[in-house]
Amino acid sequence: LDEVVRITTKARDNLRSMGVAVAAGSIPQTGEPTFELADDELEIGMGLHGEPGVSRGKMMAADPLVEQMMERILGDDLSFESGDEVCLSINSLGSTTMMELLIVNRKVRQLLRDKNVMVYDSVIGSFVTCQEMAGFSISLLKLDEELKKYYDLPAECFGFVKR
Repeated sequence: LDEVVRITTKARDNLRSMGVAVAAGSIPQTGEPTFELADDELEIGMGLHGEPGVSRGKMMAADPLVEQMMERILGDDLSFESGDEVCLSINSLGSTTMMELLIVNRKVRQLLRDKNVMVYDSVIGSFVTCQEMAGFSISLLKLDEELKKYYDLPAECFGFVKR
């Protein structure tokens, strides 16, 4: 058990993630939105269940939005250096389409390439969602040889399969 705690703590400490909402999700039981957001607004850093984010602003194009999010993800508390390898996850928060996620992926990869950070693997899809929520999250796991070994193992659970 100590080894499980050690490796999951290491993975957690090397993971950075941020989401953005452009429309609130709803609770199935009530049909009520989890938070209020004007049609021309977005919220960066919000929680999946409506927890407040780090900033709210006017709607913008995908590229500058991704740039703002990546500035925070690549921030000072975990350095991403030239030559680092990462696993990338682009997650739909519920109603964001695959085409929109691929637009985000394109920009994230460009920004990582500009920093000479290599994408070891990526997963794109709907993994953690809220009914009707429009938006996405970007997650980066900074790898070392040990984390890469565990990442490469097969995994199968209700919402995710990797062989």
